[in-house]
Amino acid sequence: MLPIKEVMSQKNLTEEELKLELMSNISESIQAVVKEKESLKMNSLSRTEPRKVAEILYHYAMGETQTKIVKKYKFPRSTVISVLTDYADYLGKFREVTGRLAARNYLNLSSLEEDLIEKVRGRLEADPDFEVTFRDLKELSIAKANAGREALTARGEATQITEDRKVYSQEDYEATIQAAKERIKKIKEQSVDAELVREDG
Repeated sequence: MLPIKEVMSQKNLTEEELKLELMSNISESIQAVVKEKESLKMNSLSRTEPRKVAEILYHYAMGETQTKIVKKYKFPRSTVISVLTDYADYLGKFREVTGRLAARNYLNLSSLEEDLIEKVRGRLEADPDFEVTFRDLKELSIAKANAGREALTARGEATQITEDRKVYSQEDYEATIQAAKERIKKIKEQSVDAELVREDG
């Protein structure tokens, strides 16, 4: 367990320090995979192009989708899938760091939104003719919502919860009742047959 002082200092890391921590984690994982592949005498992108692997892992850890990595950075899909498969055991460690980065971004936007609202409130109080439009807060609110969703995604949490409900029709209900009646009738018949067998025996 880490000493409290070290835990507290980790919570106060700057965005740049968190990105450096992520890159350090990625670098360590690449070294571990390279060592493993070398011991197995396997060819691997990690051995031949570790920078490419690091770039793919960085973008994925930062919440970019496989498709975006393929299209925006021009990596073949098979390469992206291969890298993510090789590093599946390390992705949780990367998410921990990017979750803290995303949370920091969300909190910064939230603070900015509060400051903006306070400024608008001050202007409203000082100038009764000042009119606030929906557009004044819309862009920031959208950015804040997106940052919140990214923070959840980066930490591997649900961003949406859906509920599936089976809807039963009257026909379903009637079919179930009919099937239950038939089972009861069959059980009664079997019961009567069992009684007759006992009496004959």
